[in-house]
Amino acid sequence: MSVPYLMEDRREAGRLVAKVDADAWVREYLAPVMPTGAPEVLDVGAGPGHIAQAVCRAWPDSRVVAFDGNPERLAAGSGSADGAALVRRCGDARDLPFEDGVFDVVYSRLMLQYVAERGRAVAEMARVTKPGGVVVLFDLDGQLVWHDPVSPALSAVLDPVVAALRATGFDPHTGRQLYRLAREAGLTDLAVRVDPYHVIAGPIEPAEREQWHLKLDIARPAIARALGSSGAADKAVRIFLDHLDSEDTLTYSVAFTVTGRQKPGARRR
Repeated sequence: MSVPYLMEDRREAGRLVAKVDADAWVREYLAPVMPTGAPEVLDVGAGPGHIAQAVCRAWPDSRVVAFDGNPERLAAGSGSADGAALVRRCGDARDLPFEDGVFDVVYSRLMLQYVAERGRAVAEMARVTKPGGVVVLFDLDGQLVWHDPVSPALSAVLDPVVAALRATGFDPHTGRQLYRLAREAGLTDLAVRVDPYHVIAGPIEPAEREQWHLKLDIARPAIARALGSSGAADKAVRIFLDHLDSEDTLTYSVAFTVTGRQKPGARRR
């Protein structure tokens, strides 16, 4: 069994790659905690492995495992960088198929928001981290739900859709939970960082609009289930895009990053 994911679609791998500068993200969030030498690194919820490939490029002597619940999405990525070892593994983030204390760095980017048992997934990430190794948790808070103003039409589609998504395990406020989850997993020396993620003030830029349009189109089956029909889903997508196109609206979210260390002698399962 793998973690349910709302965006199961053949287009999703390409969307994930296009939406982020993977090399810049690795420099910003992983480079400060990466040990010297030849680190063992695990990417949990790797998608097509684009971030893992950036780790390989930055640390050619590293061994990196890209781990994801969808074999087709995982296989959609290209090979590893020259000189680096990239391994692709498929399975359930709540039951990682690795021995205790294997990795120097374990990270998850935008995966935990889809996991109902996210505490179990974080505990597993901590378990497979070496004593003194680092876990990096990166996820959003406020995605889909922070807007001003919220028109009656937007509220009429957002409220049932978000409620239906919550029933699948998705939580738009996962970011704020990361500190607690890291503590519960026994990680120490915790550091918390909060950055703007989506900030759309006034009309959305065309390139970002294309990203949102694709995301909503991929999510259309889930929206249709929440609202009861494909026609209602089409209308909901139009309402949301009209909101993003407006001169008068603000949509925003933030990204939480929580970094912690696995303490020596940590208790294993």
